[in-house]
Amino acid sequence: MTAAFEWILSPAGRAACAASALTVAGLMIVMSVLLWRMNRRHVSYRLLVASMLLSPAFHIAPDGSARDAALSGAVLLSFILVNFAVLALYATLRRGDRWMLAALITLAAGVSALQFGLDAGWFAGDGQAGDGGAGSGQAGAGAGAGSGGTGVFRPVDLMLLVVSGLMPAYILPRTGQKARLAAAQAIFFLSRLIAIAEAGSETALPVWMQAAGLLLTTAYFCLLFFILFRRTLERMQSVYISSIKDGLTGLYNRRHFLKKTSRYAGHGLPVSILFCDIDNFKKLNDTHGHHAADEALKRVAAILSEEVSGFGAAGRYGGEELVASIARPGADPAAIAETFRQRVERETIVTVSVGVCPAGEGLSVEEAVRRADEAMYVSKSTGKNKVTVHRPSAVAAGRKN
Repeated sequence: MTAAFEWILSPAGRAACAASALTVAGLMIVMSVLLWRMNRRHVSYRLLVASMLLSPAFHIAPDGSARDAALSGAVLLSFILVNFAVLALYATLRRGDRWMLAALITLAAGVSALQFGLDAGWFAGDGQAGDGGAGSGQAGAGAGAGSGGTGVFRPVDLMLLVVSGLMPAYILPRTGQKARLAAAQAIFFLSRLIAIAEAGSETALPVWMQAAGLLLTTAYFCLLFFILFRRTLERMQSVYISSIKDGLTGLYNRRHFLKKTSRYAGHGLPVSILFCDIDNFKKLNDTHGHHAADEALKRVAAILSEEVSGFGAAGRYGGEELVASIARPGADPAAIAETFRQRVERETIVTVSVGVCPAGEGLSVEEAVRRADEAMYVSKSTGKNKVTVHRPSAVAAGRKN
């Protein structure tokens, strides 16, 4: 184990850790730019790009110079930006969020500038800060040591730890992937704590602690990549689902229902169609309001989906018209339709008229839907709240009525 830690701390190991983290950061920049081009108004991708562009600051070893203040400020700014980017991936940034982001950026920049001035000796009280040559360098070094320029409790480091400690309370409640984001925030806090201790300690830290600092930094960027990748997949899935399902009922829309049912038929399965229409739906809208009508429609759709689950598909054909396909050999579509009708009557405030077209040899899906629609019309015109199986004679009688 010691040999592994020593390799990690060797120039080759440090380069490998830095290359891994920077590669992940580069992938996140590419993904963010591509996603930003697809949705230019989404601020999260711009924040991610900005935060990842600052990521090289994580991998530059401190040398005790005033430059370290700028690097610490860049790390702090990157952490702030990436947290607000993740927040924007899941929620719209409110005015208060934007003010908070602006305040944190301003504060980070101000504290970094203050630390840079302390390390550079700008605030030395002995008047040597403005002298040239070696005298100026000595004054800067003395001011840095006296002001905590290389100490553990430098102002910029203290702010970094405070922000990384408090950020979870502000960000986590409003985002998804809470476990991953909390792990990334904890890893960042630990890695920065080790980096600050390493920079401020007069003696070398244990080998395992130095190696842990490098590995934690790499793990931090990997977790951020997984968060972005997972969120991208979630959005792609959401777009796909919205393209195939009805937003109100959750059933398939007409186009996808016909496509899925045609797939059943293409596999040689016997396909029967149920065509349903909610009775007196317009009257329900007028007397009870749209909300009650929508709730009734959603409940009827849920019952239909439950009744054909596992051996068919259910869809919204339009308005209050629902359809279902049954693709199970030996199934009795009329019995399934009757069970559905009874449940609707018993469990909701509405009733349904149902038409059934049993599976037929060489019958296309579109023709089966048309026949089931005709049978449903017979149910409507002969008393409602009933199931009618399509037969040419029954349909003709229904039309006469």
